[in-house]
Amino acid sequence: FGKDASLVLVGTKGSGLSSFAVIAATALRFRLVDTEKWLVEHYGLRRSEYIKERGLNNYRKIASETLKEILKKHGTGCVLVCGPEAFEPQSQSLIRAFALTHPVVMINRDITLIRQHLGLPNSREVFQILGQSQRHCRQISNLEFFNLPESEAASPLSTDLSKSLGRQNQTLNSPSLLQNVKQDFLEFLNSLTGGASMPASSMFSPSSPSEREHSTLFSLRIEEVAREGFSSIDLDCGTDAIELVVRCRPPQYTPVDWDRISRSLQMIRRRSRASIIYHVECDRPSLVREQGEYAELLSHGLRLLPDFITIDLRCSERQIENLTNSVGRTKVIGHRSYLKGESPSWKDLDLQKQFDRAVTLGCHVVRLVREAESVSEDRNCLLFQAIMASRSKVPLIAYNTGIQARSSMVLSPCMTPVRHPNIPNSDPTTSLLTSQQLMKARFASFIYQPLHFHIFGASVDYSLSPLMHNAAFDALGMGHTYSIRQSRSLSDFALLVDETFGGASISLPFKSEILSLLDSISEPAKAIQAINTIMPMRAMLDEESADSSQLSTSCRNRAGPISSLYGDNTDWTALYTCIHRYLSPANTVRPSSSALIIGAGGMARASIYALLRMGVKNIMIWNRTYSKAIQVADHFTALSGNSNHKQSHHQSPLHSRRAQECLVRVIETLDSPWPDELAQPTIVVCTIPAHQIGDVAPPEFTIPQQWFHSRTGGVIVELSYKSSWTPLLQQAHDNAHKGWICVEPLEVLIEQGRAQFELFTGYPAPQKTMRNSILEQY
Repeated sequence: FGKDASLVLVGTKGSGLSSFAVIAATALRFRLVDTEKWLVEHYGLRRSEYIKERGLNNYRKIASETLKEILKKHGTGCVLVCGPEAFEPQSQSLIRAFALTHPVVMINRDITLIRQHLGLPNSREVFQILGQSQRHCRQISNLEFFNLPESEAASPLSTDLSKSLGRQNQTLNSPSLLQNVKQDFLEFLNSLTGGASMPASSMFSPSSPSEREHSTLFSLRIEEVAREGFSSIDLDCGTDAIELVVRCRPPQYTPVDWDRISRSLQMIRRRSRASIIYHVECDRPSLVREQGEYAELLSHGLRLLPDFITIDLRCSERQIENLTNSVGRTKVIGHRSYLKGESPSWKDLDLQKQFDRAVTLGCHVVRLVREAESVSEDRNCLLFQAIMASRSKVPLIAYNTGIQARSSMVLSPCMTPVRHPNIPNSDPTTSLLTSQQLMKARFASFIYQPLHFHIFGASVDYSLSPLMHNAAFDALGMGHTYSIRQSRSLSDFALLVDETFGGASISLPFKSEILSLLDSISEPAKAIQAINTIMPMRAMLDEESADSSQLSTSCRNRAGPISSLYGDNTDWTALYTCIHRYLSPANTVRPSSSALIIGAGGMARASIYALLRMGVKNIMIWNRTYSKAIQVADHFTALSGNSNHKQSHHQSPLHSRRAQECLVRVIETLDSPWPDELAQPTIVVCTIPAHQIGDVAPPEFTIPQQWFHSRTGGVIVELSYKSSWTPLLQQAHDNAHKGWICVEPLEVLIEQGRAQFELFTGYPAPQKTMRNSILEQY
């Protein structure tokens, strides 16, 4: 689609069109145009009223004329909402034509929930009418989003923490209306736009698992996703991708089947950060033809915007080229699986020709799988990989199956299949290992070596980081260890750096002081001027373009001489993630949004950076020492070249095309009024300790009432986790009924630990394991 191409939303009444339109328009900074409201404004009558007074034929005429005018005038920069008028015959033709150059998204929802929402009777006739409307939507659209119930989501981490600490009556976050749904749709939009309109969730590894060394995936069949108890299975178990397997089988799929596929993919997307692969499994070559169910299943999969889609290399060249030319941002995996007795040897030129053909036809990744008859075939597989790597940069997934042929999987360069530890293995003879077993094999084979990680600071004996990281290492089968190194002298850091040094978490008071010891740092760390993560480089990193996304796993999980030290900051990403997670749709960041930062240390700087990356333009700082707050404002002013410390023009890398002037100002006292020209804050981040330090009594901080008048509530982030309950947490609890949601400090800790783990190892963190280790011990 063209730059800023307008987005059209279609769906039956009760599917959530209006809510999704507001979410999309706000996120994309597009104008919202509702065709039904347009008709009312121009003709003074609603659809039912117009039909009653002037007849259905007249309504169809003006509906199509109005839609034609709207589509003509609003081809770019708009979110267009098309309700019942989209189902009229002439209107359908208009939208189909518009869909050739614009995204037209069907908002799908369970028909039973639509019926209940609209208060319609539970009759066969009602289901038939709603089903027909759904089919019309699918016919005129080119994309599809399944609106899952808000209740079908894991409980918020802060709620689990509250319960674990015995605070059932002090629940901090009652999930706001559409909170999970909002996040789902924003991720869908991110897949559509390539992240141009919203920041990516991670900066710590390449975006595609096909680019990560020794990445893994596990497969889920539609039947497994639909099975009772699926919601209790942890999908974030250290794998890089999840493959949704749809079986191509006669007879023809029904609309109910299409809905089941859409729902299954969305359930996986909601519950996992892993990339999604859409794979149509086809046993019989006769089913792989240009017309028929296989082609329809591929087409439906593309509508759902998976990260990858596979195509059987038995398809014709025309089929493969048609797919590779129409996938948008979805990557195509050319797939061929051979059974024992029918497959050519890895030495056979036919397999090389298959690879070359897939690359020539535009496949982004090639996957060749064969059932081995002897252990020796693993060596031939490795030789085949090496030959293909010398001929093309297109990633190759090549391995043998069978109990005797597991070494090819251990040494597989990327996207190696594993089985989920908590999903029953239907075939005991399968060669698939769990991700933990695979990782242990890689350490046992000396592909990876055990490394030592540490947390370094002046007062870190109470740190929970060793619990998190060691639990994660164990869950993934890694031989690493993480320990506490407490010191009041920065010079002691040098004692940690040897050939088995894997990295370090940096705590107070060294987050800024340690910059002098580093050879390169990330761009965010430069902006924040604070480091909380150090990585050893065993290959030189270009200082001018240093960024953690350059750090391939080839220089991680391996011992050896260290050439340089690299610094990064995961505090800001944790803050960004938590704030974004809990902001309700009503408080989505807008140009008028305001935020309040309490404190002026390294975490305050990270908070400001996170807010600027989110697009918050108005930020107020309060600190007990006024001069330090001024220094922080001056720091962000210097970044933008603005001479006034009360204003900061910060161009966010993720919002550069719409960067605007930002105000970073200081509020002098707790008695000062909130500036009249600013909206009341909907984001508050408290970075000051809540416990006693030496002879200094706890600050007992709460938000002054004159700064606490947001009509839509907001998000409060408390960062002091040494005290299990603080006055600020109590204030958030007391005002939950006004829309205030508080993020527990441990949630931020876990998020920064997750990001840090992925930077340390290059592998997705087992987030539930890390979270449970905190819940059990805190």
